[in-house]
Amino acid sequence: TVFAIGDVTARLMLAHVASRQGIVAAEAAMGRDSRMDYRVVPACVFTNPEIASVGMTNADAPGVLEVKEATFPFVALGKAQAIGETRGWAKIVAGAKHGEVLGVHIVGPHASDLIAEAALAMSMEATVEEIAHTIHAHPTLPESLMEASESWMGQGVHT
Repeated sequence: TVFAIGDVTARLMLAHVASRQGIVAAEAAMGRDSRMDYRVVPACVFTNPEIASVGMTNADAPGVLEVKEATFPFVALGKAQAIGETRGWAKIVAGAKHGEVLGVHIVGPHASDLIAEAALAMSMEATVEEIAHTIHAHPTLPESLMEASESWMGQGVHT
């Protein structure tokens, strides 16, 4: 058996992917049933504003399953107002029938930090309802994910 990690795998050429691949390869070499879940790998672009995403876009879904998306603008966040960085939004893409989170896309301040919550939610097979019902501290930037989830459900208080 050959185990490989990093760019040689020709998968996602990101340092955090190679790190996880290394752990998976080591565990597999020890006989554990360890696998990569490439559907929950976050990607970040360190521009101003930052861009981060994980999972599917609405364009990825046609012919696969019916999806619904909702976006929440950073300009409506108290924390974004307080730090003077109001450009951007958080978007949730979820299965239209059950609300399973399939993708999250963020453009705005600290998007590269915020995407971790989305990757965790997807890894745990969370629904938009579960994100919406998770209490988020106020005022914070992660509220954008809660607010986008509430909007997805048609219950947005601040949109």
